[in-house]
Amino acid sequence: MESPHFSPRTHALITAVISYLSMLLAYFIRFELLGGQLSYAFSYFHFMALLSAVLHYVVYSACFYTRPGISRYFGKQVQRTILCESAWLLLTMSLLFIIDWQDFSRMTVFISYVINIFAVSAKHYIVLQIIARFCRSGYYQRTILLIGEGSTAVRYARTVLQRPEAGHHLLGYVASATQPFDSAFLGGYSDLDRVLAKHTPDEAIIALSPERYIHMDAIIAACEQNGVPLKIIPCYEERISSQISTSVFEDIQMIGIREIPLNKLYNAMIKRAMDIALSLTMLLVLSPLMLVTAVGVKLSTHDSVFFTQTRIGKDKKPFKMLKFRSMKKNDEEDSAWSTQEDDRRTLFGALIRKTSIDELPQLINVLRGDMSIIGPRPEIPCYVEQFRDEIPLYMIRHMVKPGMTGLAQINGYRGDTSIKKRIEFDIAYIENWTIWLDLRILLRTIPSIVNDEKLPAPKK
Repeated sequence: MESPHFSPRTHALITAVISYLSMLLAYFIRFELLGGQLSYAFSYFHFMALLSAVLHYVVYSACFYTRPGISRYFGKQVQRTILCESAWLLLTMSLLFIIDWQDFSRMTVFISYVINIFAVSAKHYIVLQIIARFCRSGYYQRTILLIGEGSTAVRYARTVLQRPEAGHHLLGYVASATQPFDSAFLGGYSDLDRVLAKHTPDEAIIALSPERYIHMDAIIAACEQNGVPLKIIPCYEERISSQISTSVFEDIQMIGIREIPLNKLYNAMIKRAMDIALSLTMLLVLSPLMLVTAVGVKLSTHDSVFFTQTRIGKDKKPFKMLKFRSMKKNDEEDSAWSTQEDDRRTLFGALIRKTSIDELPQLINVLRGDMSIIGPRPEIPCYVEQFRDEIPLYMIRHMVKPGMTGLAQINGYRGDTSIKKRIEFDIAYIENWTIWLDLRILLRTIPSIVNDEKLPAPKK
């Protein structure tokens, strides 16, 4: 919940003021505490501080305060703050390079960058604490009338009652019978006009069970006649993503229950450009390592250097995924998972698996367009057929290209781990994709390159 006194523009303006003050503090640290020598008038520095404030206002307005679902989670706010400050640092350094202002202290800019991260994060924490305290005390809360029954209504009501800091106060509910949560039962659906007139809620939440949808038209009409804003929680809300879309076909209104950001041409072009640039660069830089690995594989397996396996990619299309061979050739290699203690591994194979070097040939898959650098890990066809029936929403992961690494992998779900948890992370990635998320996953992949693969014990 956003406090009424802290609109997104106000937040961005406060952040801009903080950036202005942090630049002045950085000037004091650099030239007073550290004893640096200033080779230009302070008025130029003051101009840079004002420019920093403007850039902060633009960056945070565009990339932070417009993000849904971030306003109540401090951890997400810190992550987003670091990304926004990094964008500001890049813009500022680029500007200094373009105008060729060599005398301006880059160290001052970096000091300001560090101060901003801590100061803006502290501002977010303070605001969150103030809003949460006011909400728990009953201030800044929207009074909610719940209309409906069943599991969806119960889940919503219990969430509101357990999280007062979210800013919602449940004044009661209207249903055909009493419900199993601690709130006032105000009457049945036929009593809705009277309830709305008596209690005048700030908002009505409709959460009908499927068999009660016959009341929907009358409920909406009653809310509109009483001037009460309303929101609808569909009975199938667990299948709806956080990214939905609306469209009109002729004069028919339609709702898309799952909006995939990478289905937009602009986003797909950005991601593909990043994939090509990164895969080409990494193939060139890592080619000596890959050559040495190829020799090691050949000597240890006396077989082909590359292991190819059919995997399922975007739009359920099969492709051949490449890896360095880490096991002796066997009858199960096309249809079975490998495990951390698989006795099919060679010693050299276990080593390159532990350091993730065996995955490097997939850069060729990325360059060819079969895969992306970041995305859900591709699955073997037989497991796709098995999991599509066992795990809800499993096939959504095939709406985007599979990746060499992904959100599930950096959270510890790689290899022989929980499929359900992997799918949860995959869907979260697909629904919330941004270029910033890809960069964050890429940075977090680096320290996890060395995994918990166990090396085989020496043979006696």
